[in-house]
Amino acid sequence: MHNFIVEGEEFARAAYNALVFTPARSPVPAAMFYVSDTEVFFLATDTYAVGRATLGEVPDAKCEAAVELTRADLANLDKLGRTCKGELRVVVPDGSGLVVSGVQANMQEVIPSRVESLSYDRKVWELCHSLLNHLDRKEANIPELLALDPGLLSRFGKIKTPRGTSPMLDMKISSDRDPILVKCGPNFRGALMPVDREVAGSAAARGGDFLW
Repeated sequence: MHNFIVEGEEFARAAYNALVFTPARSPVPAAMFYVSDTEVFFLATDTYAVGRATLGEVPDAKCEAAVELTRADLANLDKLGRTCKGELRVVVPDGSGLVVSGVQANMQEVIPSRVESLSYDRKVWELCHSLLNHLDRKEANIPELLALDPGLLSRFGKIKTPRGTSPMLDMKISSDRDPILVKCGPNFRGALMPVDREVAGSAAARGGDFLW
């Protein structure tokens, strides 16, 4: 069993930011709560955009665990973190499932392990990790023309950042075909897939005026 203490407001903010990147009709019906040594974060994707909300360094979190969360789980964890108004104790029993409770408040959220009940290719988490690391290493090379889906881009506008920090986006663009690395505040990183301009321009719904 692994357990550690986190600040409730920070935990709620990270859960909310992961929920933003787990839309109701996503082909990936889950987000992931990930713990590795002192690194703790939520990771979510719908295969078009990726969101990773970290909790910064958590000194007591010296373990290795991954717990899959549904949209309802994320919403409940967000509510718990905001309502408890204090610290939370996070427990990962035997590396599966999750128990989050208020340190000084009689509140608790118990999330069972759902490895067998959520059906999709779980390699997506490894791919998301690799993608964000790969994009961080790439050199910026802004193309002359770039098309984006405003619906996907708007998700980044919903991200909550710590009080006193700016929600301004910083984007690293390497080409018009590669995902764009997005940073927002001190604890959020993500990726956004641009639109293939040739494919989009050939669609009858957009018409010939779509392309410059």
